[in-house]
Parts: sequence; C-alpha cells; structure tokens
Amino acid sequence: MPAYQFKNATSNAVGTTGAEVYTVPAAKKSIMIGCSVSNVTGGALPVEVQLIKADNTIIHLSTSTKLPGGTTLDLFQGKKLVLDTGEKIKVLSKVDSSFDVIVSVLEDVD
Repeated sequence: MPAYQFKNATSNAVGTTGAEVYTVPAAKKSIMIGCSVSNVTGGALPVEVQLIKADNTIIHLSTSTKLPGGTTLDLFQGKKLVLDTGEKIKVLSKVDSSFDVIVSVLEDVD
C-alpha cells in the first residue's frame, strides 16, 4: 500500500493569466483534498479551476462559481480528486491579482 504525506501548494495574486498551483511529480500520484480560494478584492468574481491532464486536455472543475469580495471558498469541501503523474491544477480569474489559493494534497512518497 502506498504511503502518502500531506502537502500544501500555494499561489497568491492569481489573475487573468492564471496560476498552475500544483503539479503531480514524476512517477507519483496525489489525492487533492482541498482547494481554498480567497477573493482579495472588494467585488464578487467568478473563479475558474481547471485540471490539466498530462496530455494537456483541460477538464473544468469550476467555471463560474461566484466568490464574493473578501471571502474564502473551499471548492472541494468533503470531496477528493485522484491526480496522476504530470497532472496540474490551474486557477484563473477575470481580474488581475484577485485570488490567493491553497491546494491541499496527499502526495505519494513511495
């Protein structure tokens, strides 16, 4: 049975170009257990979260979830997502420097 360790990956000032917050290391698997997004602006904004597969296919996990200004939302509260080698979690906004993000994972250490 593989062993896992808890890890956080962070990105601040996420904007329109987006940020690849977490990438599964080579020859590993991970389980995403949280994705907290904080809106650091005063206005409500939609948050886009993508799973980018190893072949660059984009799977949208959230496309327009509205996040009120000054609030935080855990998009994976109580859920889990298995990630394979090379897969990435990317977060985008409609406004520059508007989100801070923490992705929590259990990462394979075997």
